[in-house]
Amino acid sequence: MFPIFSRSLWLLLALASLCAPAVYGQQQAALSELSVLPKPSSSSTTVSENPAIAISLAVFSTYPSETLLDACGNTEAIQECIEDTIAPEAFISTLITKSWFTEIKPFGNESDYELLIANVAKQGETLNPNKKLSAELSEEPSKEPSKEKHFTELTLQWRGIEIDSLVIASQVNSNEASTEKAIEPLVSWYKHATENGLFTPTFLYRALNASDYAEHLSVPESLGDFTRLDTQLYPDPFKGSITRYTHPSFEDALVDVTVYPILAKLDTNAPSNKASTADTSTENSARTDALLHQQLDEDWNKADHVANARNLILSQPQPISAFNVKGFANGWRLALKADSPVDDPIFATTYVFTRNDKIVKVATTFPSDFSDDLANELIAHITVPEESMLMQQVRAMLK
Repeated sequence: MFPIFSRSLWLLLALASLCAPAVYGQQQAALSELSVLPKPSSSSTTVSENPAIAISLAVFSTYPSETLLDACGNTEAIQECIEDTIAPEAFISTLITKSWFTEIKPFGNESDYELLIANVAKQGETLNPNKKLSAELSEEPSKEPSKEKHFTELTLQWRGIEIDSLVIASQVNSNEASTEKAIEPLVSWYKHATENGLFTPTFLYRALNASDYAEHLSVPESLGDFTRLDTQLYPDPFKGSITRYTHPSFEDALVDVTVYPILAKLDTNAPSNKASTADTSTENSARTDALLHQQLDEDWNKADHVANARNLILSQPQPISAFNVKGFANGWRLALKADSPVDDPIFATTYVFTRNDKIVKVATTFPSDFSDDLANELIAHITVPEESMLMQQVRAMLK
């Protein structure tokens, strides 16, 4: 029987660092932000048919690329393409008005996603042919608005890396306001973005050549009496994936398994010299232990911060200790206990291992007496992706 029922779920999650892989100081996502949680009942408040995409999108004006200029030049080569025929502010204003995203940051520098917009049109397209003819014949020009053909390139970046680009041609009336002229290309781009899932973790991981967790991560469907609820990707390839297991009788009894890449150079190949090989092996082992300790130290610091904020006394029933799964992996274990002046103690246990180029973290909301066997079972059956092209490139830049 698990001594943790009737506990505050958010506190259990915070103490166990259940869904937040410690990735060298990067901000960690709260589990409530992930759809891995059980879906609300039908009695919940109705959500709009097209809810805003939950991201902060920075928007910038940029220079036209060769691709954009070629698209413009392919219409009538005798005319010159001119830039920013639709003002950048018009695109930004329209994006804000449409409310497609939870936040639009004009020229912001703190968003993971950035949308670069370039716009060109043919010089002279704004002149109505009837006006030209009337001017030549000295007649009253027609009041009929002329048509303008615009070419807009929308390039999506994630932390400065291009992940998608689209050129859109649109034709508008010359007498329309800039904000009206911006609508057609933006609507076309938004349709492209939603149909292709540009803002989904799956698309991001594929575009960046990150690990394919859907294809190459294998976890057991059950751990003891626990059943796998779901496996999902973090919206950040450096945070990897999270798998949640739930218990049929105790809703607060949870096991979360996070798998994410090591943001450091991997162990070096051992030299042929036997003495050097032993030295290298010892050095690599020490480096791995230090890396795993770092993960647990960060978890402890976060749990301590939460405990202090909630007037809880955080302690370790036992010190950080080695935890070895015979024949599979050597790891480390952190056991936590939070005492409350008005409630029963809260327990959490976290295990960390390395597998390929990944950290595997098993976090539970109960004491190690109950979770050790589950960690053993998980490590014995989990398969993780090999090193991705993205991480090869990242590690090549690390000292």
